[in-house]
Amino acid sequence: MMRKLVTLLLAGLACVLCWLPLPLARSQQPVVPGSTSAGGSGASQAFVPFSASNPLNVVDQPYPSGATAITGNAQGTTGAVVGTLAAAAGKTTYICGLHIDATGSGSIGPVTVAGVVGSSFVFQGSAAAANNGVPVVNFTPCIPASAPNTAITTTTTADGTATAVDVNTWGYQK
Repeated sequence: MMRKLVTLLLAGLACVLCWLPLPLARSQQPVVPGSTSAGGSGASQAFVPFSASNPLNVVDQPYPSGATAITGNAQGTTGAVVGTLAAAAGKTTYICGLHIDATGSGSIGPVTVAGVVGSSFVFQGSAAAANNGVPVVNFTPCIPASAPNTAITTTTTADGTATAVDVNTWGYQK
């Protein structure tokens, strides 16, 4: 839900920015994309307006070229819940983010992310209404597994009061 909201807000902002009146070059004449002056006056190029032939450069793929996007999602209740970004032969798995939701009054923490380079990550989280899990965590840059053909797991602690625990992780393999 939060990802959709952020995506919609960013799309709306991009749309608004495209329709704002933008300043022209110093000569107040339009700058032709690819030229070095405005209207041939010799003034340096200060601005090239966005258009169909000169679009805003938007990156639509957050992963490196040749990467395969993957998710490791799991649902459970009172026991430990494990989301796994699977291993792949000859490839390295990367975790780019995680989100954990829970309902109940006990703790789902600590939450451990294992199999990453270096040592495991540990996050605290609660199923209590005031906290309701671990918020969205984005890793920039994405964190690689400790070796090729190694899975990355995200594991909650068992909570006997939980009625739902959701572990959502995302990343890629390359």
